[in-house]
Amino acid sequence: MKKQNLYFILIPIGVILCAISAILVYVKIINSNGNSDDALKFKNEYEALNGKEVKSGLFYKTINISEDNPVKYADYDELIDVIKNKTGVIYLGFKECPWCRSALPILFDVLKNNKINTLYYMDIRNIRDSYVVNDGKLEFELDSNGNEIKGEDGYFRLLEALDDVLTDYVISFDGKTYETNEKRIYAPTVIFVRSGKVVGLHVATVESQLSGYDEMTKEQIDELYSIYEDYVLEMKNDTCSSSKAC
Repeated sequence: MKKQNLYFILIPIGVILCAISAILVYVKIINSNGNSDDALKFKNEYEALNGKEVKSGLFYKTINISEDNPVKYADYDELIDVIKNKTGVIYLGFKECPWCRSALPILFDVLKNNKINTLYYMDIRNIRDSYVVNDGKLEFELDSNGNEIKGEDGYFRLLEALDDVLTDYVISFDGKTYETNEKRIYAPTVIFVRSGKVVGLHVATVESQLSGYDEMTKEQIDELYSIYEDYVLEMKNDTCSSSKAC
């Protein structure tokens, strides 16, 4: 009789222990990724364009993204908090950007090999202002509803937070240049921050890649990998470990 009682007591304890183990494993996965829902969302968004035609004879590059990628979708407040106070890597781009699709697999490899578990991400396609030149005058471009594309307020907060490391936004048209009197975030922009200080920022891929739709050569891949890893090492260490000037 005592053995039977003990048997019935041990069964629920075993079930409880299994449930606790499962929860701990799930929490570990979430923590290692930053956010598993974000990882899957990002994968689906970017891979949905694989091989699709952009225009006649031009196709989106096919990229394969792991389900346990480190992407965390961030809002303006989170990004600015990282830039001003924390340590981390930020990727600003969008799925339709051919340069982004070239750079991402290389960036993911660098982060994985250097055990960086979070990549803060914001889709910047529709948050920026946009200009056109009409009769020699710089004007805001109009969207499909006829509204001026002036950019979101949060975008200009980002520009302010990154003012020291961004370049001036200059429009070139018909052999002339037009000053916008502001900075610009281009896609892709990858930012490396250590303790509230930007230690590296890289735009596009490498100079020798003339089109984002072109497949990168091994030399180009190695060059971009080295650029990203250099900044990651500088971000991770208090002492200068970059092969570039400190």
